[in-house]
Amino acid sequence: MEFEFGFIQRAKLPVLIGATVAGFAAQRVSQAILDGFYARSGYPVPYYVGQLSFSADRLSGWYTQMRQAGTLGIYWQTQFVDFAFIAATALAFMAALALVARAFPAGTRGRRVATAMVALGAFGPLCDVVENLFSFAMLPDPGSINPVVAVLYSTAAALKFAGFIAVYLWIPAALVAAAISRRRR
Repeated sequence: MEFEFGFIQRAKLPVLIGATVAGFAAQRVSQAILDGFYARSGYPVPYYVGQLSFSADRLSGWYTQMRQAGTLGIYWQTQFVDFAFIAATALAFMAALALVARAFPAGTRGRRVATAMVALGAFGPLCDVVENLFSFAMLPDPGSINPVVAVLYSTAAALKFAGFIAVYLWIPAALVAAAISRRRR
């Protein structure tokens, strides 16, 4: 049984290219805005350090520090702004991965595998959504974060980063494989 996203076959190439460019542009813009919110929130460590801490005590300390500085509300806003970045990333990844799939000759195993990989474009962003939801569960009472929630939060973040890295590694590797596949035909 073949796994196919019909839109990959039906979408016009200029539409996929436009969606990819728009997604990456929106991702860059939303990342810049998001970075500004993080900076204004006074989050005491780089965001990836906090997200990958797996520690209720450390998260509690950082959130409490922002609350004492009067910037925890800005951090709440940061979590909402992150949803724009998530949407832009999902668009950029899925459109780029659809383009990669189209780079393979139709009917080949490479096209089938690359088409299945389009789903990977949604994985990281979906994990980012889950991460944010756990963040919302921790923020109302920063002084007493449940250790299980902290581990789930960091696990979602780790899976998000793994999904992003997989996309970033897959795209150039698959494009090389597609070029070789086309050359052999």
